[in-house]
Amino acid sequence: MADDATLALQATMLPEDIQLTISGAMSVAPADATQKWYYKHTAISHSASADLIAGHYINNAATTSTTAPQVVATGDLVKFLLVKNDSSGDGIMLSIDGGAAAHDLADGIFIGASETWFGRLPNVTVGNLHCIASDDGGAGDATVNAQVFALLDDVSV
Repeated sequence: MADDATLALQATMLPEDIQLTISGAMSVAPADATQKWYYKHTAISHSASADLIAGHYINNAATTSTTAPQVVATGDLVKFLLVKNDSSGDGIMLSIDGGAAAHDLADGIFIGASETWFGRLPNVTVGNLHCIASDDGGAGDATVNAQVFALLDDVSV
């Protein structure tokens, strides 16, 4: 389908003498008209935790030149999230439970420099998804640029 996201993964793991290669795939598509795609090239600060997703939905239907894109709300649900860290230095720490993101967050998701992370987060709201630039095990010292792709359920519809 035209609105689907298709991902393929191949990983080689374990020591060489018992090495294993696994592969998998996943497809994500809007379930109905309330689920919409979001994309933003985002600058993530190292000085304070902030919302990862803010701004507007992508218009996937034709609109007039004067029609503004719909605003993403903090109560919208994050059905799928993919974050590509474009930095070659610092990483990104995500908090998905509404707490502040910090480099030493015990239950955080860390995305290293030049890494990509994705997952389905069906019960996380936009307002509960926070981020901060971070080193692996230490505070970050630079703003990180990241590409953020999400399939959101617009609860206002």
